[in-house]
Amino acid sequence: MINTVYNYSILGAIKIRLYPNKIQEQKLAQDFGNARKVWNLALDLKQKAYANGESLSCYDIKKMLPVWKNGEYDYLKQTHSQVLQESILHLDGAYKNAFARVKQCKHATSRRTKNSNVFGFPVFKSRYDSRQAISYPQGVTVSGNKITLPKIGQIKARVHREIVGKMKTVTILRESTGKYYAAILTEDFKLIAEPLQSFDAAKIIGIDLGVKDWIVDSNGNKLPNPHHLKKSLKKLHRLQKDLSRKIEFAKDRCIADGKPTIEQRNYFGSNIAKNRKHVALAHEKVRHARENYQHQVSFILANENQVVVAETLNIRGMMANRRLSKAIGDCAWGGFLIKLDYKLKAKGGQPVQISTWFPSTKTCNHCGVINEHITLNDRMWTCSSCHATVDRDINAALNIRDAGIVKIKAAGLSVYAHGGHVRLDAVGQAAAAEVGSLCDYA
Repeated sequence: MINTVYNYSILGAIKIRLYPNKIQEQKLAQDFGNARKVWNLALDLKQKAYANGESLSCYDIKKMLPVWKNGEYDYLKQTHSQVLQESILHLDGAYKNAFARVKQCKHATSRRTKNSNVFGFPVFKSRYDSRQAISYPQGVTVSGNKITLPKIGQIKARVHREIVGKMKTVTILRESTGKYYAAILTEDFKLIAEPLQSFDAAKIIGIDLGVKDWIVDSNGNKLPNPHHLKKSLKKLHRLQKDLSRKIEFAKDRCIADGKPTIEQRNYFGSNIAKNRKHVALAHEKVRHARENYQHQVSFILANENQVVVAETLNIRGMMANRRLSKAIGDCAWGGFLIKLDYKLKAKGGQPVQISTWFPSTKTCNHCGVINEHITLNDRMWTCSSCHATVDRDINAALNIRDAGIVKIKAAGLSVYAHGGHVRLDAVGQAAAAEVGSLCDYA
């Protein structure tokens, strides 16, 4: 089936490496500090206003910038004005997102919610934060392998791909490893595939995400868990142990000299800084390997299928299990599903997610009977009704695919099977009842 195309504005992003010289590093450090200072001043104003039952918009706080610049904080004049304005705008957006999460929460009055920042309200920033960032809404140009920033000048960069479209926002980052990056948000008007309205059943796949096998699909393929973090734990343990030992010695020297706790960081010398960088580089290597693997797998799935069906995972709830939290975090299912989502949509495909409570594992894909006796240790089990022996994960992937097809039909889209049929049994009926519609497959 040939898919039509239409003109559409899409947002894209590219992250390039920067190589500032010593003078430019000092200027960037000053800009990071000034933007951080404006964030903290604005946050203090909003917290005091909120305590008095008032509300301050970002436009009200922006009016304070000239007052701060011409008063006690005259050093803010050395930073581009729009960088400071963006800091206030980001603070306002963070507050809006936090209050949106409060409205969505059903237990907003619980004791845990009152005593902890579970909604992600903005907090004060520190110069010791591992990641520093500033944003430029305009005035940034890229030519060749150089990027020009206002009040800083040209910085050497590694532009590894062409920047297509109009640059909207450029965010300069300094990671915990000491490396500098520029994240460029672009807007491009181009022809892209129109979302499909009819899907080939042969190109609809269900995936079951797990820890033992990272992905098991409805075609019977199993992708083993790469265990990126587990493979590097020995090196990370050694590096972190060296760092912790040096920090403890520095604290002991601070206490021996009778200095207050707040001055402990003054005793952290260059060796501690080197060890921290080594730890950060080791974690960065693990993160890059994981992201590269996810990009490769999501690219293959998006190219070979029109629809990919997966369960909606309660990752935060699963991370509460102290015995499995490290392994679950190493799987990074959330990041993988995000990458798969936008890759599918870019090709006109459709990502589908079914409910967390759908019994995909305990439901027999042959007869549709739910077997309540299945436990986590049962990798192969026999159905109590039809006596079919099934693989736990492949059976779950098949049920996820069937439930996804029902959800597609309930949304008013069509599924064809090249003269065959897509069966509708107890699995399909349960999924259709869940989405509020039941459609026949003919």
